[in-house]
Amino acid sequence: MAAFVSPVAEPASWAYATVDGVSIPDGLRYSGYRVRGVRATRTPDGDVQLPATGVVRKVVDADGRAFVELQPTPFPIRRVALGLPGGLPTFYLVFDDQTGLTFGDGEADLGGAALRTASAVTILAVRQDRMLVDPAVFAAHLTAAISQGGGDASQWQPFADAITSATATGDAVPVLLYDHAGQPRTAGNVFVVLGPSDAESVHLATLAPQDAGDLQRTVARMNGTDPATMPIATLFGDGRTSFRLRPLADAGDIQLVRIEDAAAQASEITLTPQLRSVAFTNLAGWFAPQFVTLGTGEDLTRFTRGNRFTPFHNGAPFIDDLFERLRDAQRPDGGFHLATGYQLFPQTKFTQRKVGDDRLETMTLAEATALLGSDNIALTLEQAVKLIGDAGGKTRFLNAQFYQFEDPREPTVDELALASLVVMGILWLDGLGVQFARTDFTGVIFLLLIAISASIYTQCILDSNGLPLERNGLAVDVLKVLPGALSIFDPYPVRVEDNMPPPALGEFPFDDIFKVTRHFGLFHQKLSIVKVGADHFGYCGGMDLNPNRLDDVDHMAREPYHDVHARIEGDAVHDLALTFDQRWRRIEADEPPAFDVPPRDGALTPGADIVQVARTYFAPAPGGEDRQLFFAPNGDRTAGDTMLSALREAREYIYLEDQYCVPPRIYRETLVAKVRDREIRQLILSIVGISGDILFGDRVREAFFDDLRTADAGAGIVRIGYPRRRFTSTDNAVRASSGKMLLAEALPAGGGTQACIVLTPDVRIPAVPFWVSVDGELIYAYDETSTTNLPLGAKAFLCERGDATAIAAGGSSPSGAFPRAHQAGAAVTAIDLTGIYVHAKMMIVDDVFLGIGSANLDNRGFFYDGECHCFTIPQSLRLSPTNPAFQMRRKIWAEMVDLPPDMIAPLLTDPLAAGRLFDRSPFAGNRYTPIDARPPHLMLSYTTGDGAIADLIQLLGFTVQANHISALYTTVVDPHSRLEPNPEP
Repeated sequence: MAAFVSPVAEPASWAYATVDGVSIPDGLRYSGYRVRGVRATRTPDGDVQLPATGVVRKVVDADGRAFVELQPTPFPIRRVALGLPGGLPTFYLVFDDQTGLTFGDGEADLGGAALRTASAVTILAVRQDRMLVDPAVFAAHLTAAISQGGGDASQWQPFADAITSATATGDAVPVLLYDHAGQPRTAGNVFVVLGPSDAESVHLATLAPQDAGDLQRTVARMNGTDPATMPIATLFGDGRTSFRLRPLADAGDIQLVRIEDAAAQASEITLTPQLRSVAFTNLAGWFAPQFVTLGTGEDLTRFTRGNRFTPFHNGAPFIDDLFERLRDAQRPDGGFHLATGYQLFPQTKFTQRKVGDDRLETMTLAEATALLGSDNIALTLEQAVKLIGDAGGKTRFLNAQFYQFEDPREPTVDELALASLVVMGILWLDGLGVQFARTDFTGVIFLLLIAISASIYTQCILDSNGLPLERNGLAVDVLKVLPGALSIFDPYPVRVEDNMPPPALGEFPFDDIFKVTRHFGLFHQKLSIVKVGADHFGYCGGMDLNPNRLDDVDHMAREPYHDVHARIEGDAVHDLALTFDQRWRRIEADEPPAFDVPPRDGALTPGADIVQVARTYFAPAPGGEDRQLFFAPNGDRTAGDTMLSALREAREYIYLEDQYCVPPRIYRETLVAKVRDREIRQLILSIVGISGDILFGDRVREAFFDDLRTADAGAGIVRIGYPRRRFTSTDNAVRASSGKMLLAEALPAGGGTQACIVLTPDVRIPAVPFWVSVDGELIYAYDETSTTNLPLGAKAFLCERGDATAIAAGGSSPSGAFPRAHQAGAAVTAIDLTGIYVHAKMMIVDDVFLGIGSANLDNRGFFYDGECHCFTIPQSLRLSPTNPAFQMRRKIWAEMVDLPPDMIAPLLTDPLAAGRLFDRSPFAGNRYTPIDARPPHLMLSYTTGDGAIADLIQLLGFTVQANHISALYTTVVDPHSRLEPNPEP
């Protein structure tokens, strides 16, 4: 059976003409697109047939035209499908009426099966990447893919030859211009450059909507109107066999790619009658200019070409890759620079993981040495540093410092408690976990006891500027004594006075509670550089060397964790290395870095990716010159500017993963406007289900989500959710019978919140909150409650039932388990419905732009903390076979919707069609869960935004008012320095 056949029988007997702007009606896969195709006519009528085996649907538009959509089945033609640029096509056969179309929607038939006879049919094809290429170009690509895949092209080739001969030959052969998303360019200016470079003639062409992206039409139109301005009538007339296309822009900013052969060029590209379709984009619209311009040779570049950008999803692949490079760095000219943005674990076993390994195991250097394998890949970071040092190499570590106290005043017990629970809460709760606390008095007392336990260290902490509490104390102490190594703390100098607007320091909470603590910022960058001889490998993203990053795509860790990172090779590594070097020289003047910043080398082209390294640094307040960073004296907002630029460039979809997702105003307004104005077709947010570590920020996040839903207005553009792994048994580390219980009292039918479930025996009951299955009904117990006359050994819990449990997506809103009556003595089993913690800070736009780094989508990430982000666009745009944005999206989405690797190509190549898979029920295997389908979080109180932390402040003796919570949030949790957001260009 042939993979593809001609859509018309006897293709040479038909006449063909190009048609533009055929609008796909609602109800079909590519509805709303205006597609270029061919209209085939014949007298007498001829047979129209299915061009491939697949599923058919029919829609009749307002003009009475019948659109027959054919979705080819990929599995019988897998080799051909994998070789097709842009993925498997969807065909549309458009008839002037629906006469003779007798099939039912959803029926399948074989390629070559007759549909009907007709005197005319319009033939359209849309690739999975949604680039609306010329029909002759598509037909040629399909012919090549059939042959390369080992198929029989004889039943397709005559049709391809016929439409090429009729529509794509001669001096006026179409020359089609596209944007980065593959849509025809209908506005703007380009230069048509004729002749050799030393004797060229340049003609300005102004595109117009009526030209439908065809530069030949533009030239003919302008020549007919004003021959003096456009002296040529056709691009290939007068014996010309080529010309150069030079779009208007600053030199070097334009990136072009020919669609026929995926050849990429900067600034201009040569086109011929055979290579005549080109997509291009202005990189200045994507990559914001570097905010810092010192002019001293210490500035980062706006972007560099010729890099290789390799993204990693989840920690295990990244850590394996890093430790292999560290193995290669075991040489006299080897080196390693690492800046950690949270916590570094030097003695955790990171590598040689296999069945039976304990991923959380720590080991001494002696223990790691005894287990070192023949591959010489270290097991721990400490061992890797030791091996590099023993070989004569050097290593340097910059460790985030959390506590900076003001001398000579002593911190009080209250201040230490709040410094731990509020000041550092956005990170502290992440590491400790938040499910141990409730909003009742017992839970608050528990929090208080944990916090006040720090009081025994009060004087010691003051004397040592907080070092006994520092999370990275072990990393400093263990690594600094190794040969060739230096490991130091790097305090971030920002103070509350640098906020915008500045806080009233004489009011709560500062002079009431934070008498000594005035520093709430952090160097949050997570970057590293490995030097192997003359080669340098840079790493940047959201991951520290932390054991919780060792979770993989299956997410079966005790605390499931999702994060992303990237490896960079090429000139962009210079900017990563310079970022580390500047910080090192600021804090350590006596000892040099392990190696010099590698020079930018124009000949260094390990890959074909355009990369920008972008940063965030605070802007000090007037009078704060002593806090200026010499490498960013007025701050740096490039990371946020580039992300905003990319949002504005989006045409089809935006995919965001973020730990906090409380965007500053201008980002929030941009995203809402993109949805409201229908400038994009899809927005997907993957976030943390319970935002436990952005204290008091839930109301801000919920208001943003409400704005998106209002802007969407039921259009189905917006999806907001969090990943949750499949049901598993609870952790039975304490006793084998944990989670095996009985109903102590009958449970009536009915749903909603504030229901009460009574369980026994108490020794088997998990800590709240927890899920249970009672005779197959899932119920969420979220808080213990006191009731009278409880049976001996029983406990009562407030719970959610029915739709309130929201365990699955149902239609337009989540739906829960069906509530029913249960008798006393019914079996009860605790169920683990753990959310996968999304720590990633990532954005993908239109399968062409990818951003990975440490900057969260909040004020801290874009205007306050020290952050580093890396952004990339492939030089061949969406046509690159190694496109990092495309490859990363498919891997991440396969993880989110839980698809096996073999299903990725056929189901996830088309980003908009694949987005619908996020709506699947978890019972069908989906991990992605609507954000509404999440349990309440009582520690932070989802509904009010105050919760147990506010109760704790009250317990410490301070009256909490609404403006106090607001002050804590805007000056401690999510502060904003004096950097102004990038305005609308």
